[in-house]
Amino acid sequence: MTPKAAIDKYMDISAIARSGRDLRRRLFMKKMVLMILVLFVITSCGTKEVKVQPKESTRALVSVEQLQKIREYYVKKDAEGLRSMITAEGFKTIAANMKSFDSVELQFTPRWVELRDDGVVVSSSWDGTWRQAGQTVAEKGSAMFLFKGTPLKLDAVLRDSPFIYP
Repeated sequence: MTPKAAIDKYMDISAIARSGRDLRRRLFMKKMVLMILVLFVITSCGTKEVKVQPKESTRALVSVEQLQKIREYYVKKDAEGLRSMITAEGFKTIAANMKSFDSVELQFTPRWVELRDDGVVVSSSWDGTWRQAGQTVAEKGSAMFLFKGTPLKLDAVLRDSPFIYP
């Protein structure tokens, strides 16, 4: 074998060896990049962020829920349910102004909730249709419902009370 042929053969073998090393190096790099990406995804999505609801937000939500329960008791004509949701003074005032009806459809749409040191004020618009002895009365209005105490109970209805109709 001539020296030139030996050098050419050696070059071919070293080129193959180099290409094999390059291939292994590329595979190794791809594996490393993939592992880093997987590690990043696992650590970033591993825990859920728990959002703690502020105390003020909870008070506002409870007062709006209380208002909807009062509406349900009023529609069902459940005096004991109403009494449990309203303070003693507030119940006397509301019950004194209530009129009898056969059926009612009443919707509250809370517009604004104001948190105070002594309670919560829920500003709400309302839309109602009362039926009494074959007559139908439809009214709309806006009222402010004042909740006080712990647990929150309705203490007063300011402005246009829906409980004075039909």
